[in-house]
Formats: sequence, C-alpha cells, structure tokens
Amino acid sequence: MNKNLFQVSNRRNALVIGIVLFGLELGIFIFLLVLDASLAVEVLSMIAANHIVGRLAFIGTGLEFGLAAPLIIFIIIFHNTSYLIIVNSLMVFFGEKAGKLKFIRRLIESKKERAKEITQSTTKWSWLSISLFVWLPFPMTGAVMGSLIAYVEGYSIKDALLIVIPSMWIGVICWTLWLDELYGFFESFGKGETIFLTLFLVLFPFFYYLAKKLIKIRKA
Repeated sequence: MNKNLFQVSNRRNALVIGIVLFGLELGIFIFLLVLDASLAVEVLSMIAANHIVGRLAFIGTGLEFGLAAPLIIFIIIFHNTSYLIIVNSLMVFFGEKAGKLKFIRRLIESKKERAKEITQSTTKWSWLSISLFVWLPFPMTGAVMGSLIAYVEGYSIKDALLIVIPSMWIGVICWTLWLDELYGFFESFGKGETIFLTLFLVLFPFFYYLAKKLIKIRKA
C-alpha cells in the first residue's frame, strides 16, 4: 500500500474518532445543562481553566468545586482525548495542505517551531522521553505539544497518539490523586484555605511566562 495514502487514512480516521468523541461530549454537556445547570457551569469552568492555564488548574478548579477525584479524572480524560485527537489531526493536515490559509498556517508553523526548539534541547526524543514530557503538568508540556514533538521527530500520527494518549491518561490520574490528597491536607487547616492553592495553580503559569520574558530581556 502507498505510504502517503496510509498516512492520510490514519489522519482521517483519527479526525473522525475525535469528532465522534467531541459530539458525544457535547451531547453529555447539553444533557447535564438541562439536568443540573450549576454543575454544567462548573464543568465548563474546568475546561476553560484547562485551555487558558493548563491541567493543574483544570484539576484544582474541579477540586475547589468539591467534585470527586474519579469524576474529575473522567472529565479531563474524556475532554482532553477528543481535543488532542482533533487538534493533532488538523495541525498535521493544515501544516501540509493549507497553503492558502496563511493565518492558520502561521499559527501551526509557530507551534512546530516551538516543538523544534524543544527537540534541540535533547539528543534524542524516544517514546519514553516524549511520554515523560506529556506526563509532566508544567507550562509548555502536555499532550498537544508532546504529539507535535513526536511528529517533528518523524513519528506517524498513529504512533504519536499511541505514545501521547496513555501518557496523558496516566498523568491525569497521578496528578488528580496527588492534588486530591494535597487539598485534603489544606482543608484540615480550614475549609476556605484551599482557595489559596487553587489560585496558585491558576496563576503559576502566568508567573512562569513572566519570569521567562524577564530572563530573555536581561540576556538581550
């Protein structure tokens, strides 16, 4: 079979799976909105925190709302899996095909350049190093960037997703359970004390980016 045709088929299949998962997620959210609007708003707040700040804020927001750790794990895994598959498929497609869509192409190329900068910091990105990168919950790590690094390193979209998705799931489970214990410890000092931990998780990436900017300015 033609290799290019096989790669296109993989990309198309991944995109279809991602769209089906997203449609299912949307249906569940609409049902939840009718059943319990306040819970639907909390879930939407978690998703917003995830895309603006990162996974730790996603988890922290859910714990601050008092949601159980297994429910938070399910929400994060379900949403991030569908989001990752769709974004990964579209980035590969637009990166290769969408020469006329200059704005989208620039955005994708900038992400790829960032991934290339990261790949230059290590001699070889094996599946283990990519898995660790995805598992870590810090700014500029995670599933989307990990899949882009895998793509830049020459992995097919299928192999990249097979590396990244399990690593993301394990990371979500680990960090949610650990933060659940940490929130329980903070609650022992008073019920409102956890808000400080949540604020830290939300604001940490902004302070991280600010520190990086200041370091670049001082080096210039």
